[in-house]
Amino acid sequence: MYELLLQQAVNGLTQGMAYALVALGLTMIFGVLHVINFAHGELYMLGGLFAVLASTMLGLPYAAAAALAVIAVVAVAAVVDAIAVRPVLPARDGPSTVLLSTFAVSLLLHQGVLATWGPNPARLDGIGGSLAFGPVVVTGARLLVLVAGVVILALVEYVLRRTLVGRRIRAVAQSEFAARVVGIDVMRIRTLTFLGAAAVAGAAGALIAPVSLFTPSMGQHAIITAFVVVVIGGMGNATGAVVCGLLLGLLEALASAFVPQEIGTAIIYALLLVTLLVRPNGLFGARAS
Repeated sequence: MYELLLQQAVNGLTQGMAYALVALGLTMIFGVLHVINFAHGELYMLGGLFAVLASTMLGLPYAAAAALAVIAVVAVAAVVDAIAVRPVLPARDGPSTVLLSTFAVSLLLHQGVLATWGPNPARLDGIGGSLAFGPVVVTGARLLVLVAGVVILALVEYVLRRTLVGRRIRAVAQSEFAARVVGIDVMRIRTLTFLGAAAVAGAAGALIAPVSLFTPSMGQHAIITAFVVVVIGGMGNATGAVVCGLLLGLLEALASAFVPQEIGTAIIYALLLVTLLVRPNGLFGARAS
């Protein structure tokens, strides 16, 4: 039983890293644009799809396929931003309009992939081999998710804290009015944030594809889970998104060793309900006064 729990914990951290990356992008968009992008999960799905296509149809090695997938997802996100976000983002339209427009985009992307690819799952060959740490075996694909995830998180942290663009992003997140007063192009920063979040989501999809089967519905599950993570961690709080994403993946994996998947999912939503009742601003959010 001890060995099983350790193995499940490693598997859970792998899935949790994917949750953390998707939730990080979602909370970045909320923090800067103050809207919820419901198409974010489909960008994660497209990351896996483009990586599979680049590997199977173009014959590219996994690293090149994953890099190409991220570029393709950013290109799709630029189109989504141009047609579904920027035109309806002004304050007079309200955040609910962006939510509805991105929800429509998510349906279009999902149905488009179903119509062209079909419902059939696919596996992407990634990094082979495995490492054994006592009774725990970590495959090369899972190790890559963990290592690459940490690198991506560190890179995002560096950009936000140590670069001029990052300081401008944080300035817009704190006060759009003050940012405009000091000459910051708010719309440009919003677009850069949207595309950066899409790149993180696409990378997460490309990383998780060798670990679990790619399916056109993986984005729908990801956006729901990421939304739960963001609410529990605190809307707009990057630290909360990462920590809660990892913990949620760990909880899912450990719960699956003792209870059916449906019960584990119910437990997660129960945690969401308790968080909303006890601490509406999230575990890492500021307390309501």
